[in-house]
Amino acid sequence: MRGSEDPMRSIIFAIALLGCEARPMNAGHLPDPLEVILQSVVVCAEGETLPGIDVSYYQDRIDWDAVAGDGIRFAIVRVSDGVGFEDPEFDRNWAEARRVGIVRGVYQFFRPNQDPIDQADLLLRRMGPLQPGDLPPVIDVEATGDRSPAQVAAAIRIWIDHVEAELGMRPIIYSGLYFWRDNVQSDDFADYPFWIAQYGRECPDIPEPWVRWAFFQTSSTGRIAGIEGNVDTNLFNGGLAEFDGFVGREPVCGDGYCSGGEAYATCAEDCPICEPVPAAGRVVEEDELCFALHGPAGGWRRVAGGSGGSMIWTHAVDGETANWAAWNFDLAEAGRYRLSVFTPGPHNESQQALYTVAHAGVVDEVRLDQSADTGWQVLGEYAFEAGADQSLRLEDGTGEPLAGMVQIVFDAVKLERLDLAPDAGPGPDAAAPRIDAAQPPPEDSGAMSQDVSTSEGADLSGGEADGSGPQADAAGPGFDVVDAGKDGASASPMSPNLGGRGTASFAGGCAMAPSPAPFAVCALLLYRRSRRRSLP
Repeated sequence: MRGSEDPMRSIIFAIALLGCEARPMNAGHLPDPLEVILQSVVVCAEGETLPGIDVSYYQDRIDWDAVAGDGIRFAIVRVSDGVGFEDPEFDRNWAEARRVGIVRGVYQFFRPNQDPIDQADLLLRRMGPLQPGDLPPVIDVEATGDRSPAQVAAAIRIWIDHVEAELGMRPIIYSGLYFWRDNVQSDDFADYPFWIAQYGRECPDIPEPWVRWAFFQTSSTGRIAGIEGNVDTNLFNGGLAEFDGFVGREPVCGDGYCSGGEAYATCAEDCPICEPVPAAGRVVEEDELCFALHGPAGGWRRVAGGSGGSMIWTHAVDGETANWAAWNFDLAEAGRYRLSVFTPGPHNESQQALYTVAHAGVVDEVRLDQSADTGWQVLGEYAFEAGADQSLRLEDGTGEPLAGMVQIVFDAVKLERLDLAPDAGPGPDAAAPRIDAAQPPPEDSGAMSQDVSTSEGADLSGGEADGSGPQADAAGPGFDVVDAGKDGASASPMSPNLGGRGTASFAGGCAMAPSPAPFAVCALLLYRRSRRRSLP
């Protein structure tokens, strides 16, 4: 915008030169000095700021636990470059940021020469339903596609209106001072949060029509734990209270939102985490943070029933995958696990559901007839490594015609450890926890069970257990029960030397048992471990 000629023009320009740092101009463009002043303003943060990053596949494989440990509050993840390139790391980065408790957002590099609706729909599909506390999507405006400023501005408007109508929230606009001033030249977007890119400045210049910035990209060469090489670093204009307000949250423990400095340690009900899979395994339900939906929200249906009281279903398709979901695993120990899925009726209609298992750097695909059973079905046995970045994926692209309206169900997943090392000594870890089909494994109490029964229901406690021995649990279904005699002897051919207390092959863990009955219980447990049978 040009100002009119008047005698004060040179005076204003001189004052501006004294008060502002010099900044580089775009090559070949020498704007009128007063025009520069009138079309931008230096705006500092209004107080506190919060650190964040924006990432894409250029950052390779990110260790998100390390990123969270480095104090990063938010991460904005690239989904695509227009419609021509979908970021291969988006799904992982999107899920991992949420898993570690970092507020997440999604951005799309916008191509004005491509259909704005197609670009917006790609973002909405890949992003899936936003969760409470997620940032609004971002349109990254830094390319013209050989379009005029008026055409670029019109394309931006179409994209923004479409996304805003779908989500009911105003998207964020990312751009630079000179790009916006020279290539968009619009003041129609002042009501949308602005993310300014400008390096080497404490207080950025922002273009008209904005008078404040929401986010400030400060560098493209930042260094953050968990990321090898450079990463874009950013600031949010405000502290925790302002940030929570920006994403629509008030910091009240018990309101269902993790905000205002709340954490798992201080408000677990508001700040749940994707619980790690313990050494023995556990059940991962579809309503946990470890589970993530992807694709259009309208394609998903959550209904009552299933393993933990609810399940999700969608229709199978024979074309390109539209909806898919992932159960993300963070394992406490490496080992071999049996992986099973719960396929409850009546939505288990697919006869060729496609599961993808990512484990220990390997990816395996498994076809399963969900209709074969309304309970647990085994996918297979897999070697997992300790840590995160392992998952099970199920998609709607089964190959079954959409016209057939075949339903595919998403419910609980169970991991059962097959190679858990036996423990010969007493202590709180002496008995591996049992995995219930629809519940997480119970915590180890460290005390001996007072009612340890065989699968036939016989009480082996003898009424004399004093809680001083190793923890015991019930012999599960299908377990070959040891017949414990009055002297603790075993009738099992697998343990022929249990003839006396302290003299048997299991004596190392049972010599201190105070009476025959607790000794029998102890021997039963140690025998059970020696068999290395899989969990029920």
